Formats: sequence, structure tokens, C-alpha cells
Amino acid sequence: PQLIAATDSRNKSIREQLLSFRIALGKIGFIFLGMLGGAPIGIEGPSIHIGGSIFYGFNRFIKLNRKFLIHALIAIGGSAGLIVAFNAPIAGFLFAYEEIGRKLKKQALILIAIMSGIVYLFAIMYRGDANYLTNLSAYSLELTLVWQLLPLAILAGVLGGLFSKSTLFLINKFITHSKLKVITIAVVLGFIVASFNYLSTGQIAGSGKDEVLLMLGGTGLGLDFVAMKYFATLTSLASTIPGGLFMPSISIGAGIGSEVASFYTQIDAQVIIIMAMIAYLSAVIRAPLTSVFVILEMTTTLHLLIPGLMIAFIANWISKQIFAQPIYEALADNYLKLTGK
Repeated sequence: PQLIAATDSRNKSIREQLLSFRIALGKIGFIFLGMLGGAPIGIEGPSIHIGGSIFYGFNRFIKLNRKFLIHALIAIGGSAGLIVAFNAPIAGFLFAYEEIGRKLKKQALILIAIMSGIVYLFAIMYRGDANYLTNLSAYSLELTLVWQLLPLAILAGVLGGLFSKSTLFLINKFITHSKLKVITIAVVLGFIVASFNYLSTGQIAGSGKDEVLLMLGGTGLGLDFVAMKYFATLTSLASTIPGGLFMPSISIGAGIGSEVASFYTQIDAQVIIIMAMIAYLSAVIRAPLTSVFVILEMTTTLHLLIPGLMIAFIANWISKQIFAQPIYEALADNYLKLTGK
């Protein structure tokens, strides 16, 4: 949301408040503290903000003046952050387009695509091209069975839409317009997250990557994991502490898929989990193309593109009926309203 706010605002001071080397370092520190405290957050999502901050920070030295080049630089940073976090170059470019660069000129999008490719090359030179999750290329889905995924898309769409609507309601109620002291809100929300952490014996803490790998490996974690991860993530996001939404949403989607997989006798459980991750992430962040490619790239299942696109756009549409504005845009608007710019 910070990157969207920075590109939507015409005020340079707003960009300076939201994006800088200092902000990037501070965000890393706060995320580390949050994860130590057991919050259901990860570094993957914030890497987008960190990347945007670092790239925008370079503008102090290269001194770009044209607006579209500055916005392109911010979008490139966000794309780079996602690519480095998930090893997903296509998703990185699509995220820059869907969430940050919709208003950018064609020349800027070409520049973003080229730079995304360069960032990916450096990333694989440094740490290889291993999947972020695991290689599931052996699993497939007959297109004649795609219609069976409709109930899953509806379920994920409803849950994702309610998540976004509830998050913005809580932020507006208890953070933006609250008369309560900040310390009181922090203690209450922190206690709620800590309670979920205790009840789950620490399973809902962190990004959820390990839990996703367990579920993809055939280990079910139960409806209680899905429910506690859902509400703990909602509480953490509503508290506005720095933390990622990507990986916690993916883990919730995996939990949904794991629980409903037994109802699908003709489709592998791993495929159901992949589709559920796509559907729920798309419903929450409302960026269907990004959601499809980030999941398929991190599981080496690009051959599931057609069913993935179908379920992503259905879940996205259903979520839109519940909460019209995408969550990142709504949060960006909040930033701009608070600053009066």
C-alpha cells in the first residue's frame, strides 16, 4: 500500500515519508521483532515495500525528475522485492503492473519488464533457481474436471472478501478514528494474537511457509489451524504492525484446500491446495494474475495456468461483491487521508 500511495500522491514529501533507506531498515527491524513476538507475519510481503524504498532511495543519487520515471523506479523496486522473496519473475512484473503501475505509460512497463528480468538473473546467480515451496510439476488436472473447482472458488472468494472488509473496518474503527490510546490498542490486539499463538502451540506464528509445505506433503492441520491463522492474521494486519499479507494468505488458502480436498475424489489433494492458495490470495489482494503466477511459479505448476486463471478471477469477482475496493488501494487511501495529501 505504501508504494501505491507514493505513486498516487503528487507530493514529494509523501514519497519521502513512505519510501527511503531509513524506512527499509526500520521495517526490517520491526518485522524481526514482530516475528520474535509470535505474530503471524513474514518478510516476503514487506520485501515489496523494502524493495521500493531501496530503489526510490537511489533517486537521491541519480536524481530523476520526470514523474513517470520516478513511478517506474518505485514499481521496479516493488517488483524486485517480490522476485527476490518468491523467486517468481513473472509474478513480480505482474504485481508491479496490477498493483502499482496501472497508470504508467507503456515505456515504463517495458522498463519494468526488462529490470525484472535483470533482477531475476542476479537472484538466481546468488541463490539458484530453486522453488520457493516445492516442485509439484508431476501433478496435473484434466480440463473436464475444472468445473468442480467452482465451490472452492466461491468459498475462498467469500472468506477473502470478508477478510478485507473486516480488516479495513477494524483499522478505521480502532486505529484511524479511535479515541483510545495507542498503547491500549496495542496491548489488546497483542493479547488476542498471543492467545491464538498459545492455543495453536505456536503453529500460527510466522509466515506459514512450513505449514504450507506440511499440507502439500499430505499432513492436514485441521480447521482450527485455518480459523486461528485467519483471525490472527486479521488481528495483526488491523493493528498496522509491519508484516506481510502474501505468505499468511497463502497458508490460509492452503489450509482451506487441505480441508476440502477429501471431497474431491477425482483431483489430487495437492492440486486442490494449489487452487485454494490461488483463489484465496486473489480474493484478498485482488490481483488475480499475480496470485496465479506467484503460486504456480513457486510450485513449478505453470501447466495448471488455465484452471488457475479461472478460479482466481471467480474468487476475485466474488470478493469484489463483498468489499469493492482492493485492500492495498484502501490502505493506500488511508495513508493519504491521514497525511491530508
